[in-house]
Amino acid sequence: MNEQKKLGEILLEEGMITEEQLDKAIAEQEKTSESLGSILVKLGYITEDVLYHFLALQVGTKFVDVGILHIEEEVIKLISKDVAKKYKILPIEQKPGKIIFATSNPLDPSLQVNLKYDLNLSQVEEISFVVTTESALNTALEKYYLGSSTLDETLKIMGETVGDIEILEDEIKAKEEEVGEEDIEGEHSPVVKYVNYIIEDAVRKRASDIHINPYEKKIVLRYRIDGALVEMPPPKIQFKKTLASRIKLLAGMNIIEKRLPQDGRVKFKLSNGKEVDLRVSVVPSIWGENIVMRIINQEAQSLDLKDLGLFEEQQRELEKALQNPYGMILITGPTACGKTTSVYGALTHINDPHDNIMTVEDPVEYRLPHIIQIQVNPSAGLTFANVLRSFLRQDPDVMLVGEIRDEETASIAIKAALTGHLVLSTLHTNDAPTTITRLVDMGIDPIYVGSSVLISISQRLVRRICENCKEKVKEIDFLKAKKWGIPPELLEGSEYYEGRGCPNCNYTGYKGRIAVFEVLPINMKIRDVIFKKGSLNELKRVAWDMGMMTIRESAIKIMKMGITTLDEVLRETLADKPLHQYLDKIKI
Repeated sequence: MNEQKKLGEILLEEGMITEEQLDKAIAEQEKTSESLGSILVKLGYITEDVLYHFLALQVGTKFVDVGILHIEEEVIKLISKDVAKKYKILPIEQKPGKIIFATSNPLDPSLQVNLKYDLNLSQVEEISFVVTTESALNTALEKYYLGSSTLDETLKIMGETVGDIEILEDEIKAKEEEVGEEDIEGEHSPVVKYVNYIIEDAVRKRASDIHINPYEKKIVLRYRIDGALVEMPPPKIQFKKTLASRIKLLAGMNIIEKRLPQDGRVKFKLSNGKEVDLRVSVVPSIWGENIVMRIINQEAQSLDLKDLGLFEEQQRELEKALQNPYGMILITGPTACGKTTSVYGALTHINDPHDNIMTVEDPVEYRLPHIIQIQVNPSAGLTFANVLRSFLRQDPDVMLVGEIRDEETASIAIKAALTGHLVLSTLHTNDAPTTITRLVDMGIDPIYVGSSVLISISQRLVRRICENCKEKVKEIDFLKAKKWGIPPELLEGSEYYEGRGCPNCNYTGYKGRIAVFEVLPINMKIRDVIFKKGSLNELKRVAWDMGMMTIRESAIKIMKMGITTLDEVLRETLADKPLHQYLDKIKI
């Protein structure tokens, strides 16, 4: 691991920092003798992830997020706890004659020599290293070595798996009674430790949701990672009731009530000191209480408009709409497609202390400076419609309505947009043109809709190919593409990629997601159709003739850029225009 280029030079060449920032960091380094990378992070010029990605590039190796890896027990046992602690390394993979370690200090020239001497493994011909972040490494060391005894004890009590063991109903009830309700509050209770562990583990694996599903003879634990549910080792069936009670207690729910659905929220402090918000939903099922916890991690997502995934021409149209002093901007799509992130990105773009910006949301997912944010509370009469009425007496310049759910909310929001306010909101529709007809179906006069709406943006999320195991596809499946509405001619002449699967992506071939958009500016041609009460098909035809790129076309363009796969395009998008209209439309 010989140093080739200096880290500062690499970051400067890649445009991650400016010369002025580099000079300031070097001046600080001369005073403190800290590493340049640590100073750049401390000054806020780069993030920890960026630092270690470029450290890996500097030493010519890979960056791996050890937080999402599942490392086999026999690999962990290759080194002792003392060796792991001494060198701050983690074995992640063993191959014939070779061990791969993760380190956060790849520039240490003595690491390889000293480690090989300490290991004294005659069978090991080669030791290689990958780079990971210091925080991820510390958490992994705690998990596998330093705190393993506590975790092992907890999981042993809770049970790592149930398998197909036959458990009689009377036996389950007896064991549930043994566990007892008093075990849900004690700090050292196995149930408390286990709930803390799965929340930490889900955050570490970048999960958006935790699903705990009870069945007759087992509990199924799953995380939603990059939009797909992944099954995890579950607790034993006898902990079904205490597990539900503990989570309900955390979320401020009624523990005694087991017949009705309940919703709650948790502000959970992680072991690294950071906080995440959890939205908790509990629904009674025939085998117990079904639990879903939505993880809202404010640090996990950039709210910069340029990071949302919009193409240049799409972003230009949104920025143009945001410059208007009044009117309505609508972000649409199904549940969990990233609408909230996009609307916050738009709000961040225009956030100005000189403007009075107010939001009404359910829940408030991101805290933004200089903005007055209000959480709805229907049980106290604090609904979207009621808050909007109050907003109009608060002299707002910009208003964000978390979601338009009914005619009353839609009517007030549109009237606000017509009377000198810029209104941003979200709506559940399948595409951008359908947003217009949806508002009309809610009972809003087409004249008001056409006069107030500035732009309609629909979106979906597709999974990104894992950069760690990305490889070129020899031949794309043209027959599958044609079967699902993509002309083969559209895919010719490009290179395509997929992920073969590796520890870094949990062997899925995907890591992270990117939004694909359909952007419809409401210009005079579209307004003419709205004012004449034209059909949805007429709206779509005019939008296509104007050159609107559909969600599918955006996804295909993303695929041709080597970011996602054909399977993802087909899984998340639909063909809703004639095949011949796709041709000569998508260019890189």
